Amino acid sequence: MENGIIVNDASREEEIANERKRRRKNHIKRVARDTVGGWLFVLPAVILMAIFTFYPILNSFVAAFLEHFEQGVIGQNTKIGFDNFRAVILNETGSTGMQFLRALDNTLFFAIVSVPISTFLALLIAVALNSIKPLQKLYQTVLFLPYLTNALSMGAVFATFFDVIGTKRMRDNGTASYGLVNDIIMAFGGHWQDWLSTGNTWGNRLVVVIYSIWSGLPFKILILFSALQNVNKQYYDAAKVDGASKATTLFKVTVPLISPMLSYLIVTGMMGGLKAYSSIVGIWDAKMNSGEMGTMVGYVYACIQNNQTGYAAAGSLMLFGIIMIFTAINMYVSKKKVHY
Repeated sequence: MENGIIVNDASREEEIANERKRRRKNHIKRVARDTVGGWLFVLPAVILMAIFTFYPILNSFVAAFLEHFEQGVIGQNTKIGFDNFRAVILNETGSTGMQFLRALDNTLFFAIVSVPISTFLALLIAVALNSIKPLQKLYQTVLFLPYLTNALSMGAVFATFFDVIGTKRMRDNGTASYGLVNDIIMAFGGHWQDWLSTGNTWGNRLVVVIYSIWSGLPFKILILFSALQNVNKQYYDAAKVDGASKATTLFKVTVPLISPMLSYLIVTGMMGGLKAYSSIVGIWDAKMNSGEMGTMVGYVYACIQNNQTGYAAAGSLMLFGIIMIFTAINMYVSKKKVHY
């Protein structure tokens, strides 16, 4: 009995069951409405990604295994096989202007050398910037400006630091323009170098590595500086009490605490380094110093320009595999070395 009214247990259970059904229906309707609304919001982005990202990836994967797939057209001689990969590796693709193995060698060299150096320098600069309180915002702005500049423009300007301009007679009598770097070398009694000339492989590589380090610093400094701002100062106080030196504090305290950001920068830096292209074109041109400074991405573009779609797809698929290998290695090392 409730409030003087006799309630049947069966009817009571039926009311409870009906109430549960009603709530369940309302919940399903609410979830469905939110789901449909969410998909409507993301649908334009999904459509664009499907057209300009997922479809090209799938198409490249298929084209890589189609032999005699010139100009992206399937002909009577087109068949499935690995001939595109063999031709690319053995440099039997015709006149692309560069060799695949040379492009692979250049790409790996640029990425493996420049990424660790730029990350380490960014760490030192970020630590120094974090300890400077006066004009800190100004320094941040100045250091971040190169990141906002177009890569081709920066490459063209950077090339003037190393470029030697003038005829052979002008070079012999010392009236040529040797560039800022050569001027500094000659000021200390050294001999000028033609850094950007064809045939000077290590000179060319040095220019690209220096440019890659310089252009990669701003973003890395910003990320590491933000990470340092979130480090608990009590750790540094404890290190001072223990008498730790600055170097010990940096490598034993700071680096482990910001290791997730360091891992992120190394992974993304390797991805960007393995896709190097704009910087080389900015320093030289689309021919990449007659192919001597060609990269994997440059090789793919050269094949596309020659209507060698199958070779371009095979090269891009191998580049994708190399990036995945480096990413997997970095992620494996991160599990052991990164402290979250």
